[in-house]
Amino acid sequence: MVIKVYLSLISCSQEVKKNQQRTVMILESKNIPFTTIDITDPGQEDSKEYMNENAKPKGNNKVPVTPQIFNEAEYCGDFDDLDMANENDELGEFLRLTDEEKKRIKIGITGILPEERAKQQMTNGVTAAGRENEEQNEEQNAVTGDHDGEADATPEAAHDAEGESAVVDGLEEAAEGGVGEEAGAAVWPEEEQDPFAAPKEENLTETHIEDEAEA
Repeated sequence: MVIKVYLSLISCSQEVKKNQQRTVMILESKNIPFTTIDITDPGQEDSKEYMNENAKPKGNNKVPVTPQIFNEAEYCGDFDDLDMANENDELGEFLRLTDEEKKRIKIGITGILPEERAKQQMTNGVTAAGRENEEQNEEQNAVTGDHDGEADATPEAAHDAEGESAVVDGLEEAAEGGVGEEAGAAVWPEEEQDPFAAPKEENLTETHIEDEAEA
């Protein structure tokens, strides 16, 4: 007995394409022999007509939607029926297999689509590779004795040290400015004379000449 899977390889529906891929993967992963028939092939007009006459359309569909599964000439069901049988471990009964054929069904994880496999590898937004990197970092920190707290304390300590240095520099500048002001306070204006300073000597020669000129 041969399992026949009727497909539409040029279907425009992404859901149909995904279901067809899923059907093939389930059968392959369970080690169930089957053959595929492309009803869009111009040479398969008879097969297309046979499928439309013997398969059962669902919902509002007027014709059966691929994939459709047959065991030789006996109709088994569509993808939804296959998927349900796979979930309930009833593929043998669904495909109308003999007891001998049922023994050949492989028990294990069913093949899944690549995009579904990628989703399963994601756990809380972290991939398996990311978890490995985190474990390696934790092991390295355990060996070196480094901790997040110590790493964070270093920049803060440097910042505090810079702040203290700035305060010290400010005090030194303020001290220098105070000395300058004190020194400046000791300078007497030009119009006033220091009472304790010695009187300036006048240029007697220039004064005498000016007096003679006025006379």
